[in-house]
Amino acid sequence: MNPLTVIRGTIVETQRFINVPLRMWERYPARERREVWLRGADGQERKWVIHTRVLPARRGHRVVLLLEGDSVVGLFNATTGADINYPRADPPFLLRGFDLLAGLALAIGLPAWLGDAGLALLPPTVALYLILAVSARVLSRWRLRCQVDKTLAQVRMASELHRADRCNR
Repeated sequence: MNPLTVIRGTIVETQRFINVPLRMWERYPARERREVWLRGADGQERKWVIHTRVLPARRGHRVVLLLEGDSVVGLFNATTGADINYPRADPPFLLRGFDLLAGLALAIGLPAWLGDAGLALLPPTVALYLILAVSARVLSRWRLRCQVDKTLAQVRMASELHRADRCNR
């Protein structure tokens, strides 16, 4: 399990966009997306795109972003104490466009390779593929949710310790 990347900064600007209506072959992770400009401790500003309906922060708030690769998977608002686990709040789809292509490839490939036996094996093979693909995505999503929850708890604890230390001075 790869550790999540932690980015700290202050929100400089945030914008909300509502995506265009979906076409049959398109699947957006969420109907809305947020573009968040974050200024780090070094003064550099960087834009992050979050596909979600919920953003518990606004301009001027100090936040901590949790990243998996380039995707924002969690946010802790150090100003208000609010946090959000995006794989839990706006989970991605379990079925993908690739699954349709895989089913089509099986529908063409099995009968071509095995003849009539391929036709007989087609429904259970496609069902098995879908079950395995969805199960793998559910397991992956569960692991990511747990990892984000754990990292958010650590970030919250560090923030509270920092705040208590600052008050004791």
